[in-house]
Amino acid sequence: MPTTKFSFIRCRILDKCFRSPKLYQIQDLIDACEEELNMNISRRTIYYDIDFMKSNDGWNAPIEPIKDGNRRYYHYTDPDFSIDKVPLSEAQLKQIQGAVDVLNSFEGLPQFEGLQDSLAKLGLTALNTEAKPCFGLDHNEYVGGLSYLTPLFNAIQYNNVLKISYKPFDEEAMDLVFHPQFLKQYSNRWYIFGVEQNHQDQIWNLALDRIESLASTKDYTYIKLDVNWNEYFDDIIGVTNLDNAPVEKIHILVHGKTAHYLYTKPLHGSQHHTWLDDNTLDVTLTVKINFELTRTLLSYAPYITILEPQSLVEEHKESLKKALEQYQ
Repeated sequence: MPTTKFSFIRCRILDKCFRSPKLYQIQDLIDACEEELNMNISRRTIYYDIDFMKSNDGWNAPIEPIKDGNRRYYHYTDPDFSIDKVPLSEAQLKQIQGAVDVLNSFEGLPQFEGLQDSLAKLGLTALNTEAKPCFGLDHNEYVGGLSYLTPLFNAIQYNNVLKISYKPFDEEAMDLVFHPQFLKQYSNRWYIFGVEQNHQDQIWNLALDRIESLASTKDYTYIKLDVNWNEYFDDIIGVTNLDNAPVEKIHILVHGKTAHYLYTKPLHGSQHHTWLDDNTLDVTLTVKINFELTRTLLSYAPYITILEPQSLVEEHKESLKKALEQYQ
C-alpha cells in the first residue's frame, strides 16, 4: 500500500483520471491532485505513484501512455479497470493482518467490537484469524469497570447525559448527572472526563472501577466542552489536572541504574536532563504537582534526591517518614 494517507488519496485521484474519457498529461494529473489536496505536488511524485499503481505491491494497474507527437497522455488500457475492483495482494493482506493483530490486543474496547465481522463484510475473509501472537500490550482485562467502556464511549459519540452512581474510596456513593467528554487510560485504569451538572465550571474525572451503575437520561441537555484533550494533559503526569495548581519546575537528581532508566524513559515530555557523572542524572520537569507525580517520585525514592520546589521536598520527606513508621 502507499506509505502515507496522501499517497493513497493521490492514487485514488489518479484512478479517477485514468478512468475518464478525457486524456491526461502529467501536468494535468499534477493539477488534479493539487486541486484536491490543496498542496504542491512534484512531477517526480506523480511518476512514483504511477509506478506504484502498476507494480505488484500496488494494483497491477494497466496504465500506458499514448504518444501524440511530443505529448504523452496517460490512461487505462482496460476501460473497466479500477483500483477499487482489484483484490488485495498477499502483501496488503499481511499488512492488514498486522494491523488487526494490534487492534485485537485491545480486546474489550468498544471501538474494536465486531471488528472481524466488519472485515468479513468488506470481503477480507482471507485474514488469518488464528495467527500466532507475536507481541503483547499492557492491557489489564481484570481491572474493574471495563464493562462501562462501551456505554461511556457511545454516550460521548451521541452526546448522551448519564446518571452515574459513583463511590470514591472510603466514602459513601454519590449520584451524579454527568456529561461525558473523553476516555483515558492511565496505569491500567480507565477514567472518564466530563462535566457534572451541579459543577459546570469544573472538569471531573471518574475512575471506571469506582462506578457502581450508569444509565442515560433525557432530562438534561448535553453540555459539550470546548477542550483540546491532547493539550489538557500536557502539563501533568497522569490524569489529575488541578485547575488552580501552577506549573512548576521540578528539579531532581537521579542516581545509579535508575538514572540510565529515566534517561531512556523520561518521566514527562518536558523532561530535560544532564549527566553530572556516569551515575548521576540532573533532571528537570515542568509540570503541575499532583498525586500521580508524587506517587511516581516515591516509586523511585531510594534512587532520587528532590531539590526543588521545597514544598515537594517536604511532602516527599513526610511520605518517607510515614513509610518507615510501618516498620516500627
